[in-house]
Order: sequence, then structure tokens, then C-alpha cells
Amino acid sequence: MTPVEDEPEVAHGLTTRAELVEKIRVLGQDVLDGVNFGFDNVVDQLKVLNPTVEDEEEDEQEDDEKGQEEEGHGESDS
Repeated sequence: MTPVEDEPEVAHGLTTRAELVEKIRVLGQDVLDGVNFGFDNVVDQLKVLNPTVEDEEEDEQEDDEKGQEEEGHGESDS
């Protein structure tokens, strides 16, 4: 592809639309990974500051475990 005056450096050397689309996908995934890391980091910091507070994910996991235990008690071996 022909370079444009204000083209980002990351786009230099891309010769096909498919390469450009793949580069955009990779950069998007990198951004998503960074946001997820930052979010997980904030959650961990909040857990340190508020150790007695449980998050919904922990509650859901506990509910799932309790539900599986209850289902196991009602089964028969017939």
C-alpha cells in the first residue's frame, strides 16, 4: 500500500489489506490484554484494602460448588 503523510509507524511495511487487518487485530488484542491486566490489578488492590469484602465472582463460585454438592446428595445408585 502507498504510505500516507500522517501514517503511523506501525503501519509501515504492510503491503496488503489482510496484513493491515491482522495488525489491527493484534493491536486490539494487546489493548484488551492491557485493560484486563489493569482491571485485575485494581481488584487485587481493593482486596488488600478491604480484605473482608467478597466479590461477586467468589460468591458465584461458592454458589456453584454448593449447588453441585446438593445435586450429588439427591442421586441414587439404581
